[in-house]
Amino acid sequence: MLAVGLLSPWRLCLVEKERPETAALLDYLREQYMIGVSDSYAANRDLDRARERLTALGEEDPVSAVAELASRYIESDGDAEATRRLIALALALGAEDESMAEYLVATAPSPTPTETPIPTFTPTDTPAPTQTPTLVPTATNTPLPPAPPAPTPTRAPTYPTAVPREWDRRLDYFWPTVRTEEAQASSGQWYWRLVRAIWQEECGGRHHIYVEVLDEHGNRSFGQTVVIEYGGGAHPEPYPHPDKLGEEHAFNYPMNELLGAYNVYVDGDPSDKMYGLGLGTRADPYRKHHTCFLLTFRRTYQP
Repeated sequence: MLAVGLLSPWRLCLVEKERPETAALLDYLREQYMIGVSDSYAANRDLDRARERLTALGEEDPVSAVAELASRYIESDGDAEATRRLIALALALGAEDESMAEYLVATAPSPTPTETPIPTFTPTDTPAPTQTPTLVPTATNTPLPPAPPAPTPTRAPTYPTAVPREWDRRLDYFWPTVRTEEAQASSGQWYWRLVRAIWQEECGGRHHIYVEVLDEHGNRSFGQTVVIEYGGGAHPEPYPHPDKLGEEHAFNYPMNELLGAYNVYVDGDPSDKMYGLGLGTRADPYRKHHTCFLLTFRRTYQP
């Protein structure tokens, strides 16, 4: 599902005063923001960060706000996982509601059954038969064959370590609309790591997503496919664009919709995924101001 860009508390107040008809939209954005905070808390258990984000929403009583939303989800029989995450955040913040604890017990996943081991049969000892001695022939010395040469040890292959991600901190302003989802790569598997994400608020009239794809050595990786998710569908594009080979980013895709409209990843191996790109500025996210996003993916080995 495509997320919606969220405003700072100051901006929310301005919008509410200037556009009272958007109150329903603001309520929806407020709910989605708290759901995003509960999702983040479920992933990292950072309660101080969760409090900080709720305070930024402008709630006078963040505990009551989260508890009220959790209660609404319980009464409306909403999504069970989202409800459980909201309850977990509310209880961690200090909310006291018996119905929340009852809901957690009622919706707890069933334990995995364990198998009872089958007893093994141990035979009883039987007396060994009396052996009749036999004559042993006189041994003769037989020369042993020469020992084979010791195998030459082989070195285990080494792989480049993961490159740190260069992340434009201004993108955090649009969280959770603009965010990164890490690739689900198993140990010993190659994946596409997002190593650079830059936002250009002033883009010289352009309005594009620029993408560069590198191999594990940091060189341009030819023959890949960049996927742009937009309008409920995936749009694969060959990389690189032949007419962009001499440029820093050999792929670009024009944006015509607001923040939250476009997702980007590299096809093939597992890939990090960039969510929620689109037009709009921090001061005015509801207008199609021309901006640009610069993304770089690099092939990386999961140790």
